[in-house]
Amino acid sequence: MFFQKGQQMVKNFRNIHIYLSLFFLPVALMYALTGIVYICGFNQDVGATKQTYILTQNIEKGKEVEAITEFLKNNNLAIPSNLTPKKGRNGTLEIGGVHYSVSLMQTSDSTYNLTTLKRSILGDMIMLHKAKAMWYFNVLAIGFGLTLVLLYVSGLMITLFNIKKNRKSQYVTLILGFAITLVIGILSVA
Repeated sequence: MFFQKGQQMVKNFRNIHIYLSLFFLPVALMYALTGIVYICGFNQDVGATKQTYILTQNIEKGKEVEAITEFLKNNNLAIPSNLTPKKGRNGTLEIGGVHYSVSLMQTSDSTYNLTTLKRSILGDMIMLHKAKAMWYFNVLAIGFGLTLVLLYVSGLMITLFNIKKNRKSQYVTLILGFAITLVIGILSVA
């Protein structure tokens, strides 16, 4: 009876392990790809189309979004779907989202640089990886992180309960993994 319950528990862990792995496989592949690309020196602007225009006019405080949309319409440029203004880097005002945005930066009393930025799919994925997009994907990312912990714990449980031969080498491998990760991590941030 006890043995059957133990076997059923292992089977349940195995099923959870399998289906969570399958469900989160696309997220895992995206994180792996974008992490490798980012480490190799590419950032969210890889493959992006960036254009800067000079806007010469007096813009009243609080009327910046209207001036931006008017300029975009008059020049047959795309208008971002989100027109809520945000403060960007270097005192710019930005509208839009991760994939397409427009920024406005004052360069003199009545001169502004208006910059449009349209990211590539890879750039969008890097922004998702960095949690710079809407919160929806962050929920999936947190679920993925928790799932990774669960997958490793269930994988260890499956291994420790079912594969008793080579137990010593399993423990040595686990300890080596922790030790090497710790040492290389400390050396990398020192």
